[in-house]
Amino acid sequence: MKSQDRRFRIVGGSGASPGSSGRRFGFGRSGFPERRKRPSGSGGMAGGWIFLILLGIGAYIAAQLPPSERPVTGELRGSASASDGDSLRLDGRRIRIEGIDAPEIGQMCRRGETAWDCGAQARQRLIALIAGTTTVCRLHGHDRYGRELGVCAAGGTDLGREMVLSGHAVSYGLYREEEKAARTGRRGLWGGDFVRPQEWRRSNGGAEETAHRAGDWLEAIIQWLQEYSSAIMARIGGD
Repeated sequence: MKSQDRRFRIVGGSGASPGSSGRRFGFGRSGFPERRKRPSGSGGMAGGWIFLILLGIGAYIAAQLPPSERPVTGELRGSASASDGDSLRLDGRRIRIEGIDAPEIGQMCRRGETAWDCGAQARQRLIALIAGTTTVCRLHGHDRYGRELGVCAAGGTDLGREMVLSGHAVSYGLYREEEKAARTGRRGLWGGDFVRPQEWRRSNGGAEETAHRAGDWLEAIIQWLQEYSSAIMARIGGD
């Protein structure tokens, strides 16, 4: 043993036998606790994937359950005008079409190298749906900005369903199956790249708005699962 690798330490205490100096010498390091080995990163990665799979299963099961019905607080009928892709004016009142979210006015989307005004196109699609016909809206209270929330139909066509199915809006508490069909068929927004309207508003200083059925416990759980799953996927991809 080399001299520089050998150290002495004094070990003693009140329990030393009489007549002894109370001191003895030992070899080794004093005052340094034994280091524990760090767990390998593979276990943490596997745990993250298992958690992500469980979240995905939970989100899928929750998404299959039908949304709860809200009590109808009123009904409006008449000739409507479109403010944007998900808002109407009917009988002098502002109606936010419930369960959908359309690109905002001024929001741009892309198809390959080409940019297009998806916000304006969503509005044009809604204008075409309500043109020359009577619009009927069943109201379900108000959103946080005072607009009345309503499920609206024109000429027997559910406006929210048609906007999502054609790819000019996304599901925002309702019409989940219609969004899946639009995505599979690469219709409208799904034919290129776009930022969901909610994210676009956050990035551009727009008004915050929660999903219209967020007050319902099921929608809150689904929204949390989707956001958390996306965050985990982004983190794993970054690693």
